[in-house]
Amino acid sequence: METPNETEEKTGREIPIISSFIDGLKLFFESVRLRWFTVVFFIGIVLMTLWEGIGVYLAGFGLFVSLIWGIFPTYFLLALILSAAGLQRFIASDESYNDSAIRFIPWIIVSGVLLFMLIYFVFTAFSLIYIGVGFIGWIGFQSYFSSRTSLKYAREVTVEETSTAAKVLFGAANIFNYVVIIGGFIFTILFVNPSILVPPYSSALVFGILGMLLALGFNFLNGLIIGWERNKPHAANIALLSTFVSLYSTYFVYNVLKGFDPGIDWVSLGITVFFTLYTMSSVGQILTSRADMDTRLKMSKETAATLTFFLATGYTFVDTTFTQLGGGIQGAMGDIVKLLIFPLVALVMEIRFIYRARKAQEPPEVPDDMPVAPPEEEVELQSEPETEPSSDEGTTEEPSPKADYPDMEVDSESGKGNSAGDIEP
Repeated sequence: METPNETEEKTGREIPIISSFIDGLKLFFESVRLRWFTVVFFIGIVLMTLWEGIGVYLAGFGLFVSLIWGIFPTYFLLALILSAAGLQRFIASDESYNDSAIRFIPWIIVSGVLLFMLIYFVFTAFSLIYIGVGFIGWIGFQSYFSSRTSLKYAREVTVEETSTAAKVLFGAANIFNYVVIIGGFIFTILFVNPSILVPPYSSALVFGILGMLLALGFNFLNGLIIGWERNKPHAANIALLSTFVSLYSTYFVYNVLKGFDPGIDWVSLGITVFFTLYTMSSVGQILTSRADMDTRLKMSKETAATLTFFLATGYTFVDTTFTQLGGGIQGAMGDIVKLLIFPLVALVMEIRFIYRARKAQEPPEVPDDMPVAPPEEEVELQSEPETEPSSDEGTTEEPSPKADYPDMEVDSESGKGNSAGDIEP
């Protein structure tokens, strides 16, 4: 058992950002059922990611297999519906992995049948569920949590007063963002993929320019907001969020312009895995912080996990399918949509944050009908009259205990006093 000193030393050695990241991920490993869902999720992500590069060599067969991988988001969609209804025990066991594996077989078959029916009979519903909710929903999901966490990190370094040096730093950061965005665009088209400038121009170049302009527009708006809020402590939060969005948008522009490579891009794969784990951790942190709150809308751990897994697998499934379709934006559809959605979500989060920060700084309103305290009157202290000494100086009178202690009752026989508040035995 750890002593209090050992616990304090252990807490002091922890890095808050890393500790909160790990604590958030623990949600997905708390029970047998959650661990089973997590294993199925990573199996599906790995298979779809590998097939994205392999399938392009197989012509139409690659598209067919990509559609088959849709059984994973369909499985998690069914798991989400059952978990929301409190029936998650029917799709995965909370006691045994063997039972979960046995139940997985019929449910994955049902998922395949449902996917086939949606594609061939109700394609509009298929598009709404997998593209509208899964694909775009996961991008919005990531954008929200990324903006939220960057504001959270900035809040930890907020100062009470904004000095002149800090204001200069905010301006320098805004200029740095312009350099990063424009420099990343120029570097990509000149050194990474110069063939994109050869006519006929690819649609990827058009989307790359559009994404760069959106990132520059977001940075311009942030510069105006920082100018308005330069004397407020939360200006540091806005500056950090602006830099974060600029760096992330530059990465998206790079992915759009570099061209499609069927090989494995380890950098992109690493960033994808990181942000997937990061979003999972954020979901876990929110559920943990709201576990003891008295709110009407409660979400179980299974519901939160299956919702996260459905959005993530839905995005990967649609992105892989778009890659098999080919075209000038092959392999870049996800990054194009991120370029359109990410700055918008970040701007909404920023405005919401500024509104809350201003509201917290406002002094409390005083009602008009509140009575005004009367002016303090000077009270003259009257000196107590001096008591003349007794004429009989040789004798001293014992003070009466009843006179000095009015709350005491004196026993006439013993002379002992009992408090009036005491309870007699």
